[in-house]
This record gives sequence, C-alpha cells and structure tokens, in this order.
Amino acid sequence: MTGRLVPVATAFILLATVTAKADGAKHFSADYTVSLFGLTLARTSFTSTVDGQSFSIKGSIASAGVARIIDDTKGTTSVSGLLTPDGAQPQSFFVAYTSGKKRKRTAIAFSGDTVSHTENIPPLKKHKNWVPLGPDDLKAVTDPLSLTLVKAEAASAVCNHTLKYYDGELRADIRLSYAATAPWSVPGYTGKAIVCNAHFVPIAGYRTTNSALKFLRDKSRITISFVPMGRTGIYAPVAASVGTQIGTVEVRADKFTTGQ
Repeated sequence: MTGRLVPVATAFILLATVTAKADGAKHFSADYTVSLFGLTLARTSFTSTVDGQSFSIKGSIASAGVARIIDDTKGTTSVSGLLTPDGAQPQSFFVAYTSGKKRKRTAIAFSGDTVSHTENIPPLKKHKNWVPLGPDDLKAVTDPLSLTLVKAEAASAVCNHTLKYYDGELRADIRLSYAATAPWSVPGYTGKAIVCNAHFVPIAGYRTTNSALKFLRDKSRITISFVPMGRTGIYAPVAASVGTQIGTVEVRADKFTTGQ
C-alpha cells in the first residue's frame, strides 16, 4: 500500500457513519477493511458527530496483513464542516500519515465551496509532464472525507452525481452512473444498496505520464455501493470495488454503530 492509497482509499470507503441534521449531537462509528485478492491490505476506523447543521469526522487507517510487511502505513485524518441542502460542505480538512520512512501532512481550508488554502509538508515536488492546478479547478470541490456524502431526493437519483475530489495535490472528477440495486446487510443496516459505476477523470495536479492514473481513467472498473442514512436524504458508501494495474481493490464496511 502506497502513500497515495491513503487519500484515494478514504474517498471511496468513508462516511457510512454520517447522517443529516438531528436534534442534539449524535455520534457514529464505523470500521472498514481494504483487500486485494482476498488478502487484507488495510483497516480503517472512523467516528463522526452530527450536531444540527454541522458535522465532524475523525479517522485512522493502517496497513494490515502482508501489506504491513511490505509497506507499513499509518495515518490519521479529520474534517469539519456544514451540512447544506446540496450535501456536505467542508471547512477544514487534515490528513497525516507515515509510509515506511516517508511522512506527509496535508491541510486544506475552504471558504464556502472553494479551496482557500492548501499546505503540504513536505512541499510538493515539481515534476515533468505536470498538469498544474488553476483557480477554477478549486471551486465547488470537496476533500476525500466529505466527498462521498451524496444528497439525493430519491434512491434513483443517487448515481446522478459527479463527485469533485481534491486531496491537496490531485484534482479529479468521479462521475457516477446507475448500475444496479442490490440487497445489503451489515451490522447496523439491512436493506437495499444503490450500486453506481464510477468513472475516474483526473483534472489537474498530476503527471500525464502517470500509468496508474491512466489505468484508472481508461481501463479501471469502479463501483460504489450506497445506502440511505435513515430518512435524511443522505446516502453514503458501504462498499467499493476499484480496478487497478495489480488487481481489484475491495473495500467493505464491517460494521457501524450509532449512539448519543
């Protein structure tokens, strides 16, 4: 598991714990497993709080199994923001992780739905064949944690969205389209899941010669399964499947719990 997997994985696997506005603060937690060829690569845990129109999420991710031997990665992440009629609107995002001997930290601040400041430590390196970020690329975007809170009037509309991803370096669109409706059961939820196909489109902040991103854009088969969070009109993912050059990465929610 590489450092890039930390933000990208969280974009696909988070937030089955978050609901929309409630009377008084409510707290939620969830665990996920990331696997490849049936082998566990990573485990994640998240806790979130929803209080009226505001939300906050804190989480951790760590490599596991064989991946831990090859590339020991550990990270923590957090986000806080507002819940609007259009979905989650982040105000501040933070992620810090170590991958082997490498350490990285990213902080993103938002003004409305536009990125106002990004800090990467260490600073990003300049690369050849680089697609630079422009001012318009950082408008109406969300961080990897807030990304997958999908607001929809009905289940049939969940996949009618383009998720605008920004992790402090890469800016990409994840264009959803309807694939299927399937039964789903996980501790805390039993019912139907909406399965969306997802097309990954890099926009800026990447090298045009990056073979992994080329594969994700041109050849990868990606699906994300969403379930409704009660009667809130918010849908969140409980599973994802991402085709990569070395195989299909599977992400599944093991459980989520709620409490006051």
